[in-house]
Amino acid sequence: MKRSCRPFARVAAASLALLASAATTAQADRTILPIPERPFAGTIGPTVAQSVPDAPRPVTAPAGAPNIFLFMADDVGFAMSSSFGGPVPTPNMDRLAASGQRYNRFHTTGICSPSRASLLTGRNHHNVGFGHLADLPMGFPGYTARIPRSAATIAEVLKLNGYNTAMIGKHHNVPPGEQSIAGPFDHWPVGLGFEYFYGVVNGESDQWKPVLYRGTYPILEQPKSGDLFEKRLADDTISWVRDQKAAAPDKPFFVYYSTMSAHAPHHAPPELVASFRGKFDQGWDKVRRDIWQRQLAKGMIPKGTDLPPRPEAIAAWSTLTPGQKAFAARGMEVAAAMLVYQDEQLGRILDEFERTGVADNTLFVVIQGDNGASGDGDLAGIVSEMHAINGVPGEEDDEPWMASNLDKLGTDQAYGSYAEGWGWAMNAPFRWYKQHASMLGALRDGMIVSWKGRVAEPGAICAQFGHLVDIAPTLLEAAHLPTPTSVNGVAQKRIDGESLLSSLAACEADHPRTQYFELGGEAALYHDGWLISNQGGAGNDSRPWELYDLREDFAQKTDLAPRNPAKLEELRALWHSEAERNQVFPIRSGLAQAFVGPSGAGRKFYEFWGNNSGIPAHPDGLLLGKGFRGSFTIDAEVELAGDEADGVVAALGSHFAGWSLYLDQGRPVFEYVRSTRPGDRTQIAATAELPKGEARLGVRFIKPGDGWKGSAQVSVTANGQ
Repeated sequence: MKRSCRPFARVAAASLALLASAATTAQADRTILPIPERPFAGTIGPTVAQSVPDAPRPVTAPAGAPNIFLFMADDVGFAMSSSFGGPVPTPNMDRLAASGQRYNRFHTTGICSPSRASLLTGRNHHNVGFGHLADLPMGFPGYTARIPRSAATIAEVLKLNGYNTAMIGKHHNVPPGEQSIAGPFDHWPVGLGFEYFYGVVNGESDQWKPVLYRGTYPILEQPKSGDLFEKRLADDTISWVRDQKAAAPDKPFFVYYSTMSAHAPHHAPPELVASFRGKFDQGWDKVRRDIWQRQLAKGMIPKGTDLPPRPEAIAAWSTLTPGQKAFAARGMEVAAAMLVYQDEQLGRILDEFERTGVADNTLFVVIQGDNGASGDGDLAGIVSEMHAINGVPGEEDDEPWMASNLDKLGTDQAYGSYAEGWGWAMNAPFRWYKQHASMLGALRDGMIVSWKGRVAEPGAICAQFGHLVDIAPTLLEAAHLPTPTSVNGVAQKRIDGESLLSSLAACEADHPRTQYFELGGEAALYHDGWLISNQGGAGNDSRPWELYDLREDFAQKTDLAPRNPAKLEELRALWHSEAERNQVFPIRSGLAQAFVGPSGAGRKFYEFWGNNSGIPAHPDGLLLGKGFRGSFTIDAEVELAGDEADGVVAALGSHFAGWSLYLDQGRPVFEYVRSTRPGDRTQIAATAELPKGEARLGVRFIKPGDGWKGSAQVSVTANGQ
C-alpha cells in the first residue's frame, strides 16, 4: 500500500509546484513583455525519484480576465441604426444596448485607416504614422502608414498576457507594396498580435465575391453557397470561438470583428432589399428630420438640440427628378438591407455566445462606425465606384441609364453607393459626413458597451467624451493588466487615450478632456466641452476657424467665434501644440499630395508563371501606374492543349472596369472596359483560331501622355501576326 501511495504523493507535490508556477505568472511584472521565463525552481538529484520537477508553464491571464469581443462597423454613421434613433431596425444591437450602455459622445478620426490604427494601439493616428489612408503614405513621421513597434497593439499585449487573439474582417492598415504573398507581414494582423486572421486587407471589398485571406494566404475558391461576406465572417467567428473554448475553456479570448458593412459597394440579399421598398421615398430631408425627432424623444440627444440646416452643396430632395428620386431611394433601400444583414450576423454570434455560456464572462464593445456615413455617392447614387475613378461623367444626368440599372443595385452586377444626401442624413443631427474631420458628422459614432453584471444602469445613455484611443486602455483595465512600458524589447510610446471602464459604474458627462482632430487639412479640437474647427485651411489659416460650445450646442450648429475671439485664440494655440506633439505637421491637403510609395515603387517589369499566378494591384504599381492609365505591353507564352481553347491569359480589374487578354474558342481577344455604361467597352478579336501547341501573344497599349483622359492605340499579335 505504501508503494501505491507514493506516486500519488509525488503527483500532488508536482501539482503544488505547478500551482506555484501559475501564481508566479500572475504576480509577474507585466509592464515588460513578453514576461520572462521563470527560472527552474525544482531540484535535480541523481535519479528522478530523488528530484522534484518544475515544469514550464505558459503565461496565463490574470484571474477574472474576461473574454473580449470588439466589434467595429464601417461607414454606418451615428444615426443609421435603431439603437441610436435611426430608420434601420437593428434588434441585436438593441439587445446589447438594453443590457449595456450607449455612448452618444464617442469619436473617431473621420476616415478608415487612421481610425483603425487608433483603435488597435490606443494612440492618436498621426502618433502611429496614420495621418491618412494606408494606401497614401508620405515620407514624414505622421504619415508612414506603418504602425511602429513602439506602439504595440492591444492584440499583441493581450496575447503576451495569456489571451488567444483573432481578427475577423477588414484590415486597412497594410502599407502599399506589402499586400502580396511576398510580404513583409509585419503590418498584417498576424504581425500585429493576432494569432488568427480571416478577412480582407483592403479599404473595401465586393460582398458577393471578396478577395479573402486566411492568415497571409489568399483564398481563391468562392463557396458554392453564395453567402455574402458578412455571413462568412460570422460563420468563421463562431467556428473559431468554438474551437478555442474546446481546447482551452478557461483561457480568455480577444476577437476583433471588423465588418465592412455599410461601406461601399453596397450589397445585400434581394429579399432584404425588397423589405425596404418604398420606405425612403420621402427623401433625405424628411428622413433626417424624423431621425432627429426620434433621437429627442428617446433621449439620445439632449433636449433643445437644434437640427443644423442642410449644407448648400448637398441637393434638396425636392430638386431631384422623379427618375433620380427612384434611383436614390433604391440606393438607400440597399444600404438599409446591408445593415440589417450585418445585425442578423451579429445576432447569430450573440446567440452562440449565450447558448454556450461564453457571454457570461464576455465584455462586448460595439462601435457603429470607423467614421461618419459616407457622402461618396454623388447626387443620386452610383452604379459603380469605378466610373468616378475612371472619369466617367456623372450618372445622375442619364436617367435611362439609371432606370436600366435600378434592379441591379445590391446585386453582384453593381458596385455602388447611395447618394450623398443619405450620407448626410445618416449622421443626424450632426453636420456633414465622412472625411470632414472638422465636423461631428465625420467624427461622432455611436458605441455600445455591455458586460454582464458590470453596468450600473442597463439601457442608459452615457454622455461622457470618448474616442477610439480610449478602447485599448479600457480593455487593459478590464483584463486587470497594466500598460506595458516595453514590448518585445522596444520601449513603448505613450498611450493617448484613457480607460472608459469607470463610466459603466458612473458616467461623467463633464469629465475634462482634450482631443485634437485632423485629416487632409480639415481640423478640430475638443477641450472640456468646447470645439474649434477649420474646414480645410488648418495648415495655413486660409479658412477661418469656428468655435462651438458643445455643452449647449450638441449638434455643432452655432459658430461663436465672432462673439468669443479670446476663447478661439486660446484653443487654436492648444490645437497647434497638440498637432506638434502628435506629428501632424506637415499638413497635407487632399488625398494624394506628396505620395511616397514603397521602396520598390517605379517597377516597370512584372513576370508571372503558370495558372492563377498574380499579385494585388497597388496604388504605386499596376492599378494607378503604367498598367492602367498609361502605356503598357504584354508578352505571353501559352500552350494550347486542344482546339478551341478558352481562358484568361492576363487581366487587371473586374466586371466593372479593367482589361483582359483571353482566348475565346482559340481566338485571341483583348478587351478594355472603362465602365459598364454603353460605349465604354472596347474589344479587339482575331478572326482565326490559334493552332494546337505553343503560341506567343502580345499586346501593345500606347497612350500619348498620362492621366485619366485621352485615347490609346492598341495592337494585338499572335505568333507575330
